[in-house]
Amino acid sequence: MSQNLADAISSFSQKFARFSGQAAQERNLPPTENTILQGQINDREERMKSAVLGTYKIYKSPFEALGKDSNRALAIDSDEQLLLKAYNLYEAVANVNSEKSDDTTCLRHIEISTPLSEKYSYTSGGQFVYLLCWLMFEQNKKEFIPEFVEFESGKFALKFFPGEKYEFDQKMREVIGIIESNFYAG
Repeated sequence: MSQNLADAISSFSQKFARFSGQAAQERNLPPTENTILQGQINDREERMKSAVLGTYKIYKSPFEALGKDSNRALAIDSDEQLLLKAYNLYEAVANVNSEKSDDTTCLRHIEISTPLSEKYSYTSGGQFVYLLCWLMFEQNKKEFIPEFVEFESGKFALKFFPGEKYEFDQKMREVIGIIESNFYAG
């Protein structure tokens, strides 16, 4: 019986040696086009994640991130307060509309004019998502989602949509997901 045990151990050792050698061989293969592309995708995603987190850190706490005397921190804080003011105004109007309107008489289109509407970085430059995340996560304002709408060539206003029905585009979903999972998970 001990000979059978020795044979079994020997057989297992040989199979294990072949398996270990094969794994080492696979690790030493030159990279394929797929592995190179996957590496590039992973690098791109990591750079994007790092940029999103760095930018949102500034929007989340501008004075802490940039310093109490920073003009940029002051501008971001002012923009956040303008967005919050626009949100509160819309929310108040929507509440009055729901209380005072009926099927025949009601407000149908409400657009808010704000100095934010004049800033390219928010209307078209992609930075609005950071203000939006600040509003949703730091201020817990999710009932309505603001969006810039162009009402005349080059002229924008904020329009609000019901939060539960709002469909973010793919890029915004990615940015919001990164921010939410890294700053607000748990």
